[in-house]
Amino acid sequence: MLMVTIAAVAAGLAVDGAVRTEARGGTTVGGQDPNSASLSGDVQARASTPDGALRLGVAPSAVLAQSRQLFVRGFGEVDLRVGGTAWARLRQALGYGTIDLSPLAPAPGAGPVQPPPGSRFVSVQESNTSLELDVAASRRLQIVSSAAWVVAGGADQDARTSFPLYRGPQVRARLDWSASRLDTLRLELAAFDYRYSNERRASVASFTAGWRTQPSRGTELSLTLGPAVGRARSAGQQATTLAYAAGAADFRVTALRELSASIGTSVEPVGDLLSGEIVERAGARASVVFGRPGGVVTAARVIGSVALTSGAGGPTSPEAGDRYLQGEVSATVSLDAHSTFAAGARGAFLSRPLLGQPADQWAAFVAYAAQLPLLR
Repeated sequence: MLMVTIAAVAAGLAVDGAVRTEARGGTTVGGQDPNSASLSGDVQARASTPDGALRLGVAPSAVLAQSRQLFVRGFGEVDLRVGGTAWARLRQALGYGTIDLSPLAPAPGAGPVQPPPGSRFVSVQESNTSLELDVAASRRLQIVSSAAWVVAGGADQDARTSFPLYRGPQVRARLDWSASRLDTLRLELAAFDYRYSNERRASVASFTAGWRTQPSRGTELSLTLGPAVGRARSAGQQATTLAYAAGAADFRVTALRELSASIGTSVEPVGDLLSGEIVERAGARASVVFGRPGGVVTAARVIGSVALTSGAGGPTSPEAGDRYLQGEVSATVSLDAHSTFAAGARGAFLSRPLLGQPADQWAAFVAYAAQLPLLR
């Protein structure tokens, strides 16, 4: 039955592509040269039936700076209806190559916002195998649970000196209750247990309660808060267990004709990507977008974080009070229905740079992007 469903879905496959090229440059500071050119692509295929869906994707990227760097990500995802009210999703994502970890590179993906490693280009491998179950238990109650095995970090011994490889399980369970047409209550349990190539181990579990509401038309407010516990271990030392806080607050506005904005803050214990230690990190983010698609769209965004706790005191260990800030302003012009041209500037600030990085960096950039419908 599974193979029949996948074959039926694949028969209706649609393929879309996107390409983006960017050139950026600025003043060399502290030996850090921001000048580079990059080219990235994204090809995704998708198809669906009432009982299943299939998605495939590959996203190569290349950077030309001091030398040529190439990185490729790809994924495959299958959704299947289970009974009449539940969906199961199996996803495998992979990545391999050399990535640009400069704070002046295009906006990072999801993950903790923290200072980058001392090395700008790092050879990285990634693997994420996950299974998710989404159940509509009733008209108001939705239950989502997932389990994943994650591997990420330096691809070789040299890379792992600045970007340790970590692996381990990650689980999450969430319950959403629609209390009213405008209000949703949420309970969420999340945990991970990562072992790092530098012989450290970080385990964190959190339980949060949340509320999402719409104070008025075109606005949304969400709040979450709860306790967390973290257990840190390193070779030859006794494990330590500490209590932490976990929470977030976000406010979004989309009511105005040409203006949208969002602001948010969060606090959570995370596994530090550079040291493998558990650190409580507070983050903030804000963005403003003005304009309409098809015309000129201007945007500004800023993200930042501050470490609230310290690590064990190693060369890459976080220290309480470490601050990191990254910002971007841009203007985007639609050239036609499928392509845009953008220009802008990015800047970054690190209160405690690693391995001789400059504390302040900036660069101007120009970029061209196009959407490419490939198969219908």
